[in-house]
Amino acid sequence: MSEAESFEEPYKEPFKSYICKVASRCNLDCDYCYVYHHADQSWRGQPHRMSLETAARLGQRINEHALAHGLPQADVILHGGEPLLLGVDYLRQLFETVTRHTPDVRIRWNGQTNGVLYTEQVLAFCQEWDLSFGLSMDGPRSVQDLHRLDHAGRSSFEAVERSIALLRTAPRLWGGILAVVDLAADPLETYSYFRSLDPPSVDFLLPLGHHDRRPPGKDSPDATPYADWLLPIFDVWYAEKPQPIRIRRFRDIIALFLGATQSSEEWGLQPVDFVVVETNGEIQAVDTLKVTHPGACDLGMNVFEHSFDDALTSPKVRARQDAWATLSDTCRACDLVRICGGGYFPQRYSRRNGFANPSVYCADLMKLIRTIVGTVRTDLQRVARREGGAR
Repeated sequence: MSEAESFEEPYKEPFKSYICKVASRCNLDCDYCYVYHHADQSWRGQPHRMSLETAARLGQRINEHALAHGLPQADVILHGGEPLLLGVDYLRQLFETVTRHTPDVRIRWNGQTNGVLYTEQVLAFCQEWDLSFGLSMDGPRSVQDLHRLDHAGRSSFEAVERSIALLRTAPRLWGGILAVVDLAADPLETYSYFRSLDPPSVDFLLPLGHHDRRPPGKDSPDATPYADWLLPIFDVWYAEKPQPIRIRRFRDIIALFLGATQSSEEWGLQPVDFVVVETNGEIQAVDTLKVTHPGACDLGMNVFEHSFDDALTSPKVRARQDAWATLSDTCRACDLVRICGGGYFPQRYSRRNGFANPSVYCADLMKLIRTIVGTVRTDLQRVARREGGAR
């Protein structure tokens, strides 16, 4: 069997992570948000919070799926909206409900927050439930205030810095920083600021765009403004031995170049092993597809009437599990495809070809990967020569 044929076999990777939209509203109004400011506006019809009835059924479905596939644990990831809008008392009820209905599987609790509502009371709750939160933040005040304002146009910066002070007292419960790249920001100033906070990791996210809605500053397909923004950070980060913080984008590229087969969702060709559960219990595909067209995430399923094994049969889930089959011909022929994976799925979209395109960031990804791989390869060759000369 050829390598290409092996990738065309259908995957049935069970779900190990559940992104749960426990709140459908947010206390910030970030202008790039894929939930509120892109093509799919289905959030408007969602209940404001996940009911305990839905949480109970969610727990039953997770337990059922874990037993069917011999999984001892599952990750439940709180998303929204802003999950901390639920308040600690309701979150405790929700956690207790899910746990009561998952007797045969260990739940690992995670979440993503904008940090505005992360208080000492929240920290105590996180310690009680071993709940870690990733923090969404774009940089110092000048960068944060470009996009991450509240609904009255006020800065969120001071509230987020207060949450960071709390998270730094319990680093085990801090999942790191997610930052959306803004080309107007100074990359080295942004990295220096994040480094001063001592987070466990930073993930620099490319703005969610596609071929019909190009990202800011991406004036032509061949332009590489995002690679040019990220590479100065890589140079500084890579020269630090050891690196003080994990930068997932760089580490994934290096790991995949060295032969790893697992990475974060945006890289490589491994099957996706997570699913999204909306506030009302709908089972959906990856929610960032909301940037493409209305209904792009819909599977036509919910936790009351369908199992997660049912979701595995959905063409939209199968498309994310059989990564090779969804690639464009251009990507299949590219020598970098095992690292970039064809680019993040939503960023391949066009009305004309669906997802059968290279990423709108293809030129950026190629420059980023070739530069990083070249640097690492030169480093490895230097080490090999030094060790060879020492014999």
